[in-house]
Amino acid sequence: MKYSGLFLVFLCTFSFCQAQYYYNDIITTQQNNKQYMTLTINNTKQVSAKSFEANNEPTSDFLLEQKITNNNTQITTTTSYPSTGKTISVSLYNNNKIVKTTDSADNVKTTTTYTYNNKNIISTNTITEDAFMANSSQETHQWQYENNVPVKMLLIKNSTDTTIIEFIKDEQGNIAEEHWKKKGSTIEKFYYYYNNKRQLTDVVRFNIKARRLLPDFLFEYNNDGTIAQFTQVPQGSDNYLVWKYLYLPNGLKDKEICFNKKKEKVGTIEYSYK
Repeated sequence: MKYSGLFLVFLCTFSFCQAQYYYNDIITTQQNNKQYMTLTINNTKQVSAKSFEANNEPTSDFLLEQKITNNNTQITTTTSYPSTGKTISVSLYNNNKIVKTTDSADNVKTTTTYTYNNKNIISTNTITEDAFMANSSQETHQWQYENNVPVKMLLIKNSTDTTIIEFIKDEQGNIAEEHWKKKGSTIEKFYYYYNNKRQLTDVVRFNIKARRLLPDFLFEYNNDGTIAQFTQVPQGSDNYLVWKYLYLPNGLKDKEICFNKKKEKVGTIEYSYK
């Protein structure tokens, strides 16, 4: 496996260059908090994983390990892979919600803090420090709601550069559109689609190569609401990757199996718990 996509596991936020903010800030955080609760309900103290190539041979120099400590308030995730290097992520939780994450890799340290009202995220603040380049940057997301539904988010970079993110609801009250606006002009749009259970199924935008609207992400679900399949279509590409997720009876993830566009297996990750 030549990419780090198979590191999309428990409590690690999906992160993409062109982020859909409603998906990344709101939905993914909700999913991560739910996964955290599944770990703690099962009294899990350690998670480890093995990676296998398409031919079922073990992936060399692969490491993925999690430790749950401090009375279930801290999760330390260590990952290592030749193409990505070693990363250590420390996530802190309070009242079953993630409140802070610190990611450290090589000379770069990224710290994100989350602030909530009773139910919703009202802000995230991310500080990235690059020791090699001797510089740092800051990005703040300030969320605004009406009846617990997001209507606007202010994206503020380094306290001076602001982009306004506006959200439009559909008839069922789901977030249907995400518009990025800067200096009075719309610079990006995303569209969200749902099934009849109001579960997110498609995140769509204009694909430059195809010159039409195409999905960035596709989701399928099990009867209990867990994600059964996740598909990512890179912007500017006609290729895609598909992850199929298998779960244990207690709700913990058992396996992730990755396939390419030709439905050929790319690799597998298998999990174990203590």
